Amino acid sequence: MNALQIGLIAVGALVVAVLFLWQWWQSRRLRQPAQAAPPASPSAMPRDDQSPPASLRPAPVHVDDLANAPGTRVEPTMNVDVAEVWTPRATPAPAPHVVSETEPDFAVVLSPVSPPTVAEPEHHEISPAAAPVAPRPKLLSEWPFDERLHVHASVVSLSGGPFDAAPFVSAAGRALAWVRLFRQSPWETFDPANVGSVQQLALALPLASRAGPIEPQDMDEWRFVLTELAHAQGCEAHFHGFRDGPERAAELDSFLAAVDIIPVAYLVKKDGGHWLGTRLRGTLEANGFRLQSDGRFAYHEVESDAVIFHTVDGFERPFTPERLRTENFTALRCTLEPVRLKQPLVRFDMYRQSLRALAKLLDADLKTSEGDVLDDAQFAATRDEVKIAMDGLVNAGIEPGSDTARSLFY
Repeated sequence: MNALQIGLIAVGALVVAVLFLWQWWQSRRLRQPAQAAPPASPSAMPRDDQSPPASLRPAPVHVDDLANAPGTRVEPTMNVDVAEVWTPRATPAPAPHVVSETEPDFAVVLSPVSPPTVAEPEHHEISPAAAPVAPRPKLLSEWPFDERLHVHASVVSLSGGPFDAAPFVSAAGRALAWVRLFRQSPWETFDPANVGSVQQLALALPLASRAGPIEPQDMDEWRFVLTELAHAQGCEAHFHGFRDGPERAAELDSFLAAVDIIPVAYLVKKDGGHWLGTRLRGTLEANGFRLQSDGRFAYHEVESDAVIFHTVDGFERPFTPERLRTENFTALRCTLEPVRLKQPLVRFDMYRQSLRALAKLLDADLKTSEGDVLDDAQFAATRDEVKIAMDGLVNAGIEPGSDTARSLFY
């Protein structure tokens, strides 16, 4: 063993000795306060044969007190007497989309209601037992559509697995469709290009449209078709909102007729002249119009490519490529549908500016359906009507330009 190894051993022994002395000193410091404290008086310590004073003894607790005390935990028990006393403080409400036979249907309240007159309250002393109980707030619906405006169906597979939603959507006509791809996934709008099998399908049929309210026999037929298809596909369909559907449909139709404002303007060739069909088409297409399959020229917004308004000839006849090659035209009829547009007032201003620019290009006059000149005052009055109608639509919970608005004003 050389000098280096002996030195390392000596250093290690010294370190261990220092650590031992440090630990002993710390333990001695901690024991000193405990030894300095005086022992407790024997009279202060209760004996087993002595009970605590009455002021410190807990009050007796009865089962009724446990049942009624808020926030008190009640242990589970097999005692029948105790189990019968306790009642839950909250009763779970059924799912908001489930309609029982005795549950009253909701009403469609679309028009503004003035607040009732409140009389001076009379001060009467009311006992706690007679105090009215505040109604429980109604939970929001889990359906992705407005239940006031539709009758709807929910379709699931009897096996609990996925099923093909496309046949149901095709058979449901103009009903809107939403799907759940998994059991707990959120609702998504049905897209046949990207969605195949689903776990649940919701179909919402609008109660009214521009053609009028849906008839009871149409509701029954829609329900029958989906029921038969569900049986054939191994599914089950549950229907909701049919009990008071005809009444809600009539009320909704009256409301839609009141807010369905459609501004109309005519472009009339000056001096009784006419436009060649080929020149008219070239001018329209050069200024943002496109000929659609239904024979209308649609004006597309440059930024979003959204359709703002449509035009046909002055006699409300659709255009065809053959007519545009062979005929002449003396007037154009332009229509705007604010209810089907997002930001309707902004789009109305765009409609007015486009008509003025088009009148200069085509050397035409702007006129109303009565033949009067369509000036700034007429445009301002029409804009005010559009604003009032759109405010009423928004107050009823229907957003202009939304899928719901498009389905109602179909």
